[in-house]
Amino acid sequence: MVSNMQVAAKIFFVAFWVSFFTLAKNQDCQTKNISYENVQTIDQPENHTNGETVKLKCATGYVGLLKLECQNGLWKKIAGRDCKKRPCGHPGDTPNGHFKLVRETEFVFGATVEYTCRTGYTMASRINYRNCRSQGWDNDVPVCEVVKCPIISNLGDVIATGNIEEASYNDIIHFECASNKMLDGPENIHCTDNGQWSGTIPKCKEITCEYPNEEQLSYIQPFNMGVYKFKQNIQYGCKEGYQGKANSATCTENGWEPKPLCIEITCEYPSEEQLSYIQPFNMRVYKFKQNIQYGCKEGYQGKANSATCTENGWEPKPLCIVKKTTCAEPSVQNGFIHKLDEGFSYSCDSGYKAFDEKWWGVVSCTGGQWSYSPLCIAEDYCGQIPNGLEKQNQAKEGYKEGEMKVFECESKPCCFKCIRGKWEKQDCESTKCGSPPPVENAVITNYQETVEYACRENYIINGEHFISCINSQWEKPPTCELQAICAEPSVQNGFIHKLDEGFSYSCDSGYKAFDEKWWGVVSCTGGQWSYTPLCIAEDHCGQIPNGLAKQNQANEGYKEGEMKVFECESKPCCFKCIRGKWEKQDCESTICGSPPPVENAVITEYQETVQYACRENYIIKGEHLISCINSQWEKPPTCEFQNEESSLSQKVTAGQNKPKFKEN
Repeated sequence: MVSNMQVAAKIFFVAFWVSFFTLAKNQDCQTKNISYENVQTIDQPENHTNGETVKLKCATGYVGLLKLECQNGLWKKIAGRDCKKRPCGHPGDTPNGHFKLVRETEFVFGATVEYTCRTGYTMASRINYRNCRSQGWDNDVPVCEVVKCPIISNLGDVIATGNIEEASYNDIIHFECASNKMLDGPENIHCTDNGQWSGTIPKCKEITCEYPNEEQLSYIQPFNMGVYKFKQNIQYGCKEGYQGKANSATCTENGWEPKPLCIEITCEYPSEEQLSYIQPFNMRVYKFKQNIQYGCKEGYQGKANSATCTENGWEPKPLCIVKKTTCAEPSVQNGFIHKLDEGFSYSCDSGYKAFDEKWWGVVSCTGGQWSYSPLCIAEDYCGQIPNGLEKQNQAKEGYKEGEMKVFECESKPCCFKCIRGKWEKQDCESTKCGSPPPVENAVITNYQETVEYACRENYIINGEHFISCINSQWEKPPTCELQAICAEPSVQNGFIHKLDEGFSYSCDSGYKAFDEKWWGVVSCTGGQWSYTPLCIAEDHCGQIPNGLAKQNQANEGYKEGEMKVFECESKPCCFKCIRGKWEKQDCESTICGSPPPVENAVITEYQETVQYACRENYIIKGEHLISCINSQWEKPPTCEFQNEESSLSQKVTAGQNKPKFKEN
């Protein structure tokens, strides 16, 4: 009985330990069970114990780094990034050609770009494509060579200007002949995109002219010789209703000059400002001997009731003349005027004043005479003696500093001396407020209970046009300021349409506006355009979409593949230029900021991971690849100096682990 119990106990003990070890074995992880794509497991052992971690590199052509942990027989990702296809960067532009992606949609591992040449260029390279490999783009950037045209020879007496030996696409050859001969063929030919000339080589022939056959000719001398020689002259006349451009014509390489010999006599619509009406009205062009009835504006009278279209224009000439009672055209030396309905108001330029000491005045036209002739004198001169103090007529002239004048004042003479532009001891008769305050570059156009000011040309008024006399004082007058004018508008790679207060614009074919709109309006305010429009190439990117980026962007186009980081809300956001459009990218790497510095090291790759390499005679300690995990960079390696004894063995190890540079 005891023996059976001992046997049963031993069997239970063995079964327990077998079950225990089997369970423990089942908690291990197998390398073959790693299910993450595009990773390398070649250097890993077959089994890993529970809790063990491994770092896995990506397969050839992929970038990233995975850190896995064995948890109860299953692999769990605890850090790193999944393996993605390695980017190759821009494949490179070829001058006078372009490329397109024919495999993949980005410049990543496995992508293929195919190059083609522009019109007028041919592919000189044997291979016209590039593939994105694990080490970057294979092959060289193809070369496009310009198309050549055959040599031009056997010119004879033709003079050729241009590259006749090695002409390329779009090159132009110009042909000429000696002065007594003319070309029989094209004057210019150009090299086409198929390597052939656009026309044949011309010949030179003698210059002759045939008998003129214009129907408007009335006679020719010498008459009908059939063929006229080079530079031979003829005398000619034209039929009624036509007139010759000259009295004679000359045989040239371009035929008879002038051309045409006779032109029809016509008259344009009369443009005299003094005309009040014309019948028939505005026909634009009137024929020879056609009559019009017309009238003249007030102050003018017609020389006749009608006018006739002649070879010398409208007769009589001029159509309207000034009536004898009309005043002459007004003008003021050293001043400026503002025309009124029945005269003009005037003021003097800066540095001058009116002879009658008023800074402005009104002149009216009565009976064909101006009420008076205004005079502007220098400010340091004296003008007219005040009214009431003298009865003697004064000459219309200015009086210099210190000049003394004696006048008849009431019953005795009185004297006046010019001091600093003012008469000494003058007694001014004034109104309640006196003369209205002067405004530089302005004239007074109305002076009643209120005063109205108007600025001279190219000046704008700042303040009220009207001021009044209140409590024996004039209100504050306005000022006249030079009007700010915006510069002449232009848009490079685009065109404009002028508006009343600015211009609208659009871009040429192949270009687009920086703000992605196909048109826009620019206004002029304070002498400045509201903004400067910019047209960029269609395959470039412009402004980041509104609302996504708060940072001001420079007005420039961004090239294909260019990446930009902007401040969006409370964190950075990244955009990549792809086929002329911005696409938002993952900015996770920017959260960690700049990679940690390592003394005596450089960074050889900076994408999803950062790769370090030490300088010569230094060896790397730690991982040469680190990643941005949970907004923090992993611990970087260090570079330690190696002594001469270990230099050889260390160089062998370093050569095996030599980092690979990223190719763009």
